[in-house]
Amino acid sequence: MIKSHGIYLFAVLAVFATVNVHAQSARRLLHVAPSSKARRELVLTPVTRKPMMTRIFANAIIEPDANAVAEVTSQIPASIVKLVAQLGDTVEPGKPLAIMSSVELGQAKTEYLKARSLENITDQHLRREEALYAEKISPMKDLLEARAQHDAALAEYKAAREKLRLLIPVSQIDQLQWSDNRQPLSEFPLTSPITGTLVKRELSIGAMLDRNGPPPFKIINLERVWVIVNVFEHDLADIKIGDQVNVIADTYSDRVFSGRITYIDDEVDRITRAVRTRIEVANPDHLLKPGMFAKAVITAGNARDVLVAPASALYEVDGRSIVFVSAGNDGFEVRSVEVGSRGDGTVEILGGLGMGDLVVAKGGLALKSLIANEAAD
Repeated sequence: MIKSHGIYLFAVLAVFATVNVHAQSARRLLHVAPSSKARRELVLTPVTRKPMMTRIFANAIIEPDANAVAEVTSQIPASIVKLVAQLGDTVEPGKPLAIMSSVELGQAKTEYLKARSLENITDQHLRREEALYAEKISPMKDLLEARAQHDAALAEYKAAREKLRLLIPVSQIDQLQWSDNRQPLSEFPLTSPITGTLVKRELSIGAMLDRNGPPPFKIINLERVWVIVNVFEHDLADIKIGDQVNVIADTYSDRVFSGRITYIDDEVDRITRAVRTRIEVANPDHLLKPGMFAKAVITAGNARDVLVAPASALYEVDGRSIVFVSAGNDGFEVRSVEVGSRGDGTVEILGGLGMGDLVVAKGGLALKSLIANEAAD
């Protein structure tokens, strides 16, 4: 790397002009011949002040909205009769994912229908006996017997209904009829509780399911996703719920997704010194997928009047941020600076520069090469 910088320097000297490098005890200056092409290509820009929003940059990962994920399995032992939904299908609440068959459910439905029929019969008999007793045609004994029979049938009916209510929705119970041999009482649809995309279906026809096994179906609604970032402890004072965030996924580097902070964890990680922060982002085209990596730019707080310099004026040398400041007489001082937020082609200057300082905004690579060559010597 040092040799390449040296070769570049000789090219600059040969083509542009004679350039002398001087190191002074008080400050480090680079002198460039005023007639050289290198000097003519330097563009100087003054350091100014302007309002700037605090921007925090963080790596991120896409996760599904936890409120829009459903894992579905059978609440009773049942076997798969028919698979309805395919992977990638959009499903809606109440739409079947599969048709199941359960002996337990068939028995519970049979007991309920028998109890319902018996309750209807005994209720009719009780009403008849009440009418006969009112006309003094039937004795009190017959009325009491009819009432006892109805009370017993009603208790059995309520018990059977309550048992069935634990197995299937009430709406299905109210529509339940004796089978006409087209659909056995033991069969029932396994449905999705949410609208979303079927992303997991790990079962086959004839497989047995129960509530203790792993859910074979998974549905995710990707209309909105969570973007999870870790905000370092020293940036916490600058962020709050509702702050706007721009998210750029590594896969779609030319597209910006907009979102807002909806949750900031209450605990700082003792190792990373960062806080888990959640950003909700609209994802109508389903481009953002769970597991994708992204970069987040949090626009935090209110605008501050800060000292700024062109971002193009900054260079990294030996792990330091430096700029080249005009020192007059075609001299340029190498000055270390401390930087803050970035945005709109400028960078906040926290230290190292003053208002009105002229910095090299373009053409500074030639000056940076002089530093590399000086280090090689």
